[in-house]
Amino acid sequence: MPSASLAQFPDVARPDPAGPRPPYRFVAALALLGAALLTAGTLLHPGHADPGSPAAAFAEYAGVSRGEWVAAHLVQLGGVAGLVVLVVMLARAVDGTRGSAWARVTTVFATAALATAAVLQAVDGVALKAVVDLWSGAGEDRSALFVGALVVRQVEIGLDALFALLLAVAFLAVGMGLLAAPNGSRGLGALAVVAAGAAAVNGVALALSGFSAATMLATTVSGAVALVWMLLAAVWSWRRSVLHRP
Repeated sequence: MPSASLAQFPDVARPDPAGPRPPYRFVAALALLGAALLTAGTLLHPGHADPGSPAAAFAEYAGVSRGEWVAAHLVQLGGVAGLVVLVVMLARAVDGTRGSAWARVTTVFATAALATAAVLQAVDGVALKAVVDLWSGAGEDRSALFVGALVVRQVEIGLDALFALLLAVAFLAVGMGLLAAPNGSRGLGALAVVAAGAAAVNGVALALSGFSAATMLATTVSGAVALVWMLLAAVWSWRRSVLHRP
């Protein structure tokens, strides 16, 4: 009698008897790379000042060189790109050639999330830094520049909220697919659903209260869950690649 644990994470399902080999090794490598870039970008980003206090946050940002600031945000964008492509590639690998609705929804919303993240980094990683530097270097009458930085900050918050909500839908779609697909993983799918809930809470908190203390907690939890999911996806995909070895 076959063991039921073969359909659950961390155990893996049996390989498909026919069809092209899914790129599980590439998915595993992508998951590790994305996780590394997200971690590096978070560590490079200035984070000592309270983001809910614009004056303190802007003063900290002004003390960072333009090159360091842009580099940190490009690394973050690379990590987000790795996460998004991972979600899409994993959905397609598990779904195979069936073209299921859940895989298509995953692709659409993950792509929209990546596009939003790119605009977010343009606003936060380029525009905000430019305005903050102008504010920092201005004379005594610099209130107008401070207001300008606040405006850019609000655009950043709006984009961040939208990115979190789009990512939540992508996580939910791939999670439901992993739970339902014959070659999926119940554990990985369940964790993706949890990641979707955490991202949704983060997005709503951003939209309602900006960079408040509660929002920062939600952001930390959401990021941690997504990071754990990526690492477990790397392990699961690598084990699947061994089963598909010719």
